Amino acid sequence: MQSCPASATIQPPHRRSAGTVAAIFCLGLSHHTAPIAVREKVAFSPENLAAAHHDLLEQGLATEALIVSTCNRTEIYIHGGQDYHRQTLQDWLCHFHGVDPRLLDGHIYHSSDAEAVRHLFRVACGLDSMIIGEPQILGQVKDAYQAAADSGAAGPVLNRLLHWAFRVAKRVRSETAIGSAPVSVAYAAVSLAKQLLGSLEGKSVLLIGAGDTIELVATHLREHGVGSFTVANRSAERGQQLAEKFTGKAHALEAISELLHDADVVVSCTASLLPIVTLETVSAAMMRRRARGDLMLVDLAVPRDIAPEVGGVEQCFLYTLDDLNDIAQAGMRARREAAAVAELIIADEVGEFQQWRESLDVVPAIRRLRDHVEDRRQEEVRRFMRYLDQGQDPHAVLDAFSKALMNKVLHDPIATLRQPCQDATNESLVAALDILFHLSDAEG
Repeated sequence: MQSCPASATIQPPHRRSAGTVAAIFCLGLSHHTAPIAVREKVAFSPENLAAAHHDLLEQGLATEALIVSTCNRTEIYIHGGQDYHRQTLQDWLCHFHGVDPRLLDGHIYHSSDAEAVRHLFRVACGLDSMIIGEPQILGQVKDAYQAAADSGAAGPVLNRLLHWAFRVAKRVRSETAIGSAPVSVAYAAVSLAKQLLGSLEGKSVLLIGAGDTIELVATHLREHGVGSFTVANRSAERGQQLAEKFTGKAHALEAISELLHDADVVVSCTASLLPIVTLETVSAAMMRRRARGDLMLVDLAVPRDIAPEVGGVEQCFLYTLDDLNDIAQAGMRARREAAAVAELIIADEVGEFQQWRESLDVVPAIRRLRDHVEDRRQEEVRRFMRYLDQGQDPHAVLDAFSKALMNKVLHDPIATLRQPCQDATNESLVAALDILFHLSDAEG
């Protein structure tokens, strides 16, 4: 990690005018805008996140900061500090990682306020992911928030923003089908297995082959409760590695005929030119299974590993790559439809969040108003306490106190109404008065 050298300190731009809530600003790049060769140059590791957060704050670029850095994106969210803009933060990103600024040309996106909020909500919900609705990104955003909080970089606005984003993601998951439909061949295979066999807990799986596709299917199966894996592979070493990863046993391909009858699910994906699982082998296995129940076979190979005739054997259910692709495509269409509903939810939530942020504009004014009235109240309390000390009638003192306090508080507003300042008209002041004190309602 290379932090910004002293000579590369970002020059401070003009500050935001007083009385305006500072913007939330986002700058980043992702798989949508940049190849991995660019993304990896500006990725943050867990080890340098704290230094990055501190550097953003120390240079005055923000009073609050959050960095989301995954294999598919690097995004910086900042609030407060100087009146920043795209180039300022982009320069900081390049200086921190020691890369040529030209590397990021054409790959950076940025947004502010409502659009930045909307973008974070979409990211947290999986709408901006490579696979729509994937759930892993929410955990990654939560980890990023924890890192910012641990660094002291997440203040009240980003705290509220991130917790709001988590709530939106939960709402989208519960109110849409964004994460339920299978969108990959591996996920489709597991979905079919659950439909056919019900719960996968306690089921036995035979994996034929040991490539990446087989490993991905096995990962999904294990996530859904499968506890027993057997691997049959041509390469003993690779088969053993995969079996150990899933706490299973490894065998040679020649052992398939002796393994089939113990399996509930068979998943095959090899480079064989001829079928490895024949009709005769499956028929013999089903005779030995007796009351074990249905057998699901998934053939992910091209050319096919499992003879097509196997699908005609009683209690055997054979699915090919085409079957699973059709399911995955249907799942993607379903997720796109769910994403359209999710966008409406996000738009609603962005509006509510922005209303909360805009309410922060009046907080200093409310504080000044309360302090002003409190000063007047204390003046009158001190003045009228003397009358009580002198033994005067408490009822008369209280009545006089309330009238005096009312006159003190209303003196300046009434004087302004009678002679408005140059920045306001009588009409605007009267309208404001009606709104603040609900005078029209009172007259009605």
